[in-house]
Amino acid sequence: MKKVLTLALVLLISFGLKAQEKGKSTYLLYEFMHVDGTNSVDYWQVEDFWSGIHKQRVADQSILGWDLWTLTPGGTEQGSQYLTVTLFSSLENMLKAINGMDVMAYAKKAYPKKTDKELGAMFEKTGKARTLANQVVLKQVDRTTGEFTMKAGRTVATICIMKQLEDNYEKAESDIFKPWHQEKVSQGKKGSWELLRAILPAGSGVEGTHFTIEMYNDVTQLASYMESSIGDMDTKTSLAVKAGLKTRDRKELKMMTLQLMVR
Repeated sequence: MKKVLTLALVLLISFGLKAQEKGKSTYLLYEFMHVDGTNSVDYWQVEDFWSGIHKQRVADQSILGWDLWTLTPGGTEQGSQYLTVTLFSSLENMLKAINGMDVMAYAKKAYPKKTDKELGAMFEKTGKARTLANQVVLKQVDRTTGEFTMKAGRTVATICIMKQLEDNYEKAESDIFKPWHQEKVSQGKKGSWELLRAILPAGSGVEGTHFTIEMYNDVTQLASYMESSIGDMDTKTSLAVKAGLKTRDRKELKMMTLQLMVR
């Protein structure tokens, strides 16, 4: 996983799909954080501080939402330990935020009682508490339907990093695999499934081109799903699945736990 995150981790998830307007795509900015064990306490304080800034950004309608997730396994030799996800209603809004944002202005709005010195100290603490390992721009391609409510401290998700091998990969996910995931969602065995495409970084050198995200109410639901059998498939379905599997290389699977959420 470390290699994937280091080179071009392309990931998440639709977190808060209720904010997405029908017929419009959600764009996501994934930022993978590497945190040294000695800085864990400071890192939590930093992200709590930033959550206030993100609340102001939501209020100003510059973003749809923001989330903080822990990654598992998350050892120091397994890549990043944390992931922040920022949701945008358009690619333009996302690119504007990446290229330049008046962070101090937002901080003053979010924390009007704090002095410039106090805010500056928090920004300095931010730089020391963690290393931004990767930044990935994503577009939501497809997802299952149904209501799913995320809850901080409870919701978990699996992230599968995919490398597209054939041009019809996305069609295979939507036509072959999505119906099966939709059935599981309708049966209450999982919360949602989603397909994301990496916009940036891009090129033949990236380790992953897509992510499939599966959301679960909690660890209990995830464990139950993982231990259940796939079930019998008829010949037609079996052949379609085998053909679909040839369109991608399944690189790595990780679990995430939602820790903070701003909407």
